[in-house]
Amino acid sequence: MTSSAATGKRPYAPRMAPAERREQLLDAALEIINTDGVAAVSVDGVAKACGVTRPVVYGQFTDADHILRDLLHREGERALAQITEVLPADLADADPIDTFTQVAQGFFAAVTASPQRWRSILLPVDGVPPAVRKYKRRTEAAVRARIAEITRWFLRDQPDAETVDVDLLAHLLLTAMQEGGRLVLDDPGTYPPERLTAMARFMVETFFSHEH
Repeated sequence: MTSSAATGKRPYAPRMAPAERREQLLDAALEIINTDGVAAVSVDGVAKACGVTRPVVYGQFTDADHILRDLLHREGERALAQITEVLPADLADADPIDTFTQVAQGFFAAVTASPQRWRSILLPVDGVPPAVRKYKRRTEAAVRARIAEITRWFLRDQPDAETVDVDLLAHLLLTAMQEGGRLVLDDPGTYPPERLTAMARFMVETFFSHEH
């Protein structure tokens, strides 16, 4: 029997259920983002990575933007679930410094546990298609709103609390966490989660000691 290597033909790709094939293609796109960047994601590249033909990819996606949109939506939902787990649901009797420290610690732990996912999530907004950009901004807005809600709770009995621009503060906190996530992904030896969490605690302690 003549082997595919001898004939130069593409090895036969086993049949998969459509949902399973879709996940395989998205996984391949995620790997491409992590190795070569978002610009390298293409129908040809995903097909080659999975050992399938272009029509197999077109059976699931219309083009590269469609692949990226669905991939980052999937990873965004999974990332949001990770973040939701570390955002406290019940703030009764909670300490603000401990709460925000635990949020930061949980976030950096999530990034470390799923580096491929978070590299795609923490991509610069300008590096993704408009539809993906819109989804990323909507997701970030939801997280900012929850951070602002938590902050308002802890400031509720503080004098001059109304002078604090909580929405801007929540924006800056989320931006700092995202930058910390990029640091731990790019250079975990220099910026381990413990170092970033300690800085987050210092910032929160400084803020709340000022409020008191």
